[in-house]
Amino acid sequence: MTTKTSNLPEFLLILSFLLVSFVANGQLVNVEKQRKAAKPGWQGSIEFGFNMVKNTRNISQFSNDVSIQYMHKRHIILILNDITLLRIKSTEKNYDLINKNFQHIRYNYRLSDSGIATYELFVQNQQNKIRYIRERFLIGSGLRFRVLNSKKINFYIAPLIMYEYEQLSDSLKSYSRMIKGDFYMSGNLKINDRVSLTHVTYYQPALYDLGSSVKFELFKDFRLYSETNLNFNIIKKHLDYSLNFELSYDSRPPEELRNYPLFYNFANKLTIKF
Repeated sequence: MTTKTSNLPEFLLILSFLLVSFVANGQLVNVEKQRKAAKPGWQGSIEFGFNMVKNTRNISQFSNDVSIQYMHKRHIILILNDITLLRIKSTEKNYDLINKNFQHIRYNYRLSDSGIATYELFVQNQQNKIRYIRERFLIGSGLRFRVLNSKKINFYIAPLIMYEYEQLSDSLKSYSRMIKGDFYMSGNLKINDRVSLTHVTYYQPALYDLGSSVKFELFKDFRLYSETNLNFNIIKKHLDYSLNFELSYDSRPPEELRNYPLFYNFANKLTIKF
């Protein structure tokens, strides 16, 4: 009698993390949805994950997700960390299928008690093997303005400026040092007691090339990211349904992704609570 080893656990693990990676691995990261409610003190979460599958190959996955916010009077600090590593070992070779990490620290100071204007300062570090990002470092600041604030609608805009250093792992081994805009708008709308809408759009155009590249063209090198969520409460406290759409565009992606400047994802979810 022969025994056949099933590859189903291995396949499901690889498939699930590939899907998560391509959905969440846009060039820009949505920091807005990580903001917490404005209440004093510490709040947030820290998650660790480790999975291992032994089959014809050894598959190991490690993840760490940190989202912490501290508020004191007019001061808010947001700390984010996201690490995902999926490694496959076999008799032929060892390789990382997914290898990405992201760290972000953002400081907010509310300029008045009304909260109409807030000063923001942020630092970010990012690596992403799938997107050929060997190193990306950002530091930026500016003002965030609350344009609308009511029981049904909140809307913010922020025209920030940042410095970006980027080194790619593509075939050209290219790197750049840029002054860029970091413009975003975000808002949420309570349509009624059962339906709500949230949206954020980031636009990051190149404003000045510190490397004095002859190929630099003002505003023609940019990244765009947009995310929209529509949430329905079908049965109060028991049944929810949500729609999510994400879009990411890079006008000048790494060489290996030249034919794939646009990524998008549409998802829906039904949640039963009891």
